[in-house]
Amino acid sequence: MLAFVSCGGHSNLEFKLQNSFQIKLQNQICINTKDCFYFSTDSSLYQLFMYYSNAEWEKKKLIDKVDFSPYKSKIHSFQSQSNESYVVLWETEYEIYPLIYAYYITEGKIVKIGEFLISLPCQTCESLEYPIKDIRILQNGKDIIISFLKDVNFKPRNDNDWKLYKAGVLKCIFNTETNELKYNYR
Repeated sequence: MLAFVSCGGHSNLEFKLQNSFQIKLQNQICINTKDCFYFSTDSSLYQLFMYYSNAEWEKKKLIDKVDFSPYKSKIHSFQSQSNESYVVLWETEYEIYPLIYAYYITEGKIVKIGEFLISLPCQTCESLEYPIKDIRILQNGKDIIISFLKDVNFKPRNDNDWKLYKAGVLKCIFNTETNELKYNYR
């Protein structure tokens, strides 16, 4: 277990990338023995729907949807080193950049963290996808902090322009008590 001590005396617990799963319609993706995701599409292939089920439930719960993409869609599961909490990234690749939705799962409950419009900051890249292995997720008390180990292009939700942030500068901070997502650009 890696623990980092900050100036405030709190230790940061790291979420480690556990696994990545290619989404296949009608197949379940289980990140552990009880937390599973299911995917389906509408008959016109306009929308891709994600459902969540916990072993203690009998029904699948609709969690989210995205525009259907002919490219790939994946689930990336990050597990906390201290307990049975997870951060799950649902990445869907489109022609120009991927869309990433983040979720927090603990004690059989799932909460949407938010949407991340991120990509690599280069025009000559073969793919503009941001490498998932270069996303760092830490928990400091009630805050889950998502940062990026390489430079990243990021488009804030209420902004029309993409902005370049150097490695480690952009931080997405999700409070697990209030379910509020904030961004720190310093």
